[in-house]
Amino acid sequence: MHATAAATPPRPLRRGGVLAVGLLVTLVALVDTLIAPWSPLILAHAALALLLPLAWGTWSFGRLSTVRRSSWALVIVVPIAFQIVASFWDGLLWPWIVRLAGVDPAVSQGPYYTLTAALPAVFQAGASRLGWPVDRMTWVYFSFIVLWAGLGEELFYRGYVYGTLRKRGVGAIRAAIVSSALFGVRHAAQLAPVHPYPLAAALSWVVIAFVIGLALAWIYERSASLWPPVLAHYLFNLIPFAALLFT
Repeated sequence: MHATAAATPPRPLRRGGVLAVGLLVTLVALVDTLIAPWSPLILAHAALALLLPLAWGTWSFGRLSTVRRSSWALVIVVPIAFQIVASFWDGLLWPWIVRLAGVDPAVSQGPYYTLTAALPAVFQAGASRLGWPVDRMTWVYFSFIVLWAGLGEELFYRGYVYGTLRKRGVGAIRAAIVSSALFGVRHAAQLAPVHPYPLAAALSWVVIAFVIGLALAWIYERSASLWPPVLAHYLFNLIPFAALLFT
């Protein structure tokens, strides 16, 4: 079953064109975090991720009535399960891998090696650039991600990249791998404000985002509607935001 758009894009791009657009939008995210005065927020990337799929009509929200109940169950089960897995990965498994690679255990869970520690370093860098308190930067960052990412990232990475590749005859597995790889690399760009660049923490985030991207692509393919992955993505981001609220 192809989870593709009902409407035909005005000027359909070839497979290579889809990849080129994906890489270009990822590059914009990197410029957002390195050069743009609003770093670490990715405002230009966010605008492109929303506007390009809407302009080209490469997504399919489908009809809610046609989405199977099992797909709606995945909207709840997948984000909760993946938050647990991501916490285990970044808090225990990845630091263990890093220590096996010869990194001093005293720093294996520091900002250059784990995402949990790297994000506060991003907030500190952003606060220094914008002249804000760190707490304000943290709240603005999380609020922006919670409000935008569920819709914006799903429109672009599942709706545009995955959906267009499927329309061009690419198999579901290959399309999911390509869209999820771009999704993962884009997340690594968000750590660019930290100096020196935390390569190990970024690699950890790429792995997490790539696996989550595969799951969201599977939900999109299964439901033939963008609503389930959008809602699942929102729930996935709301869980750590809720934790921030209570801590």
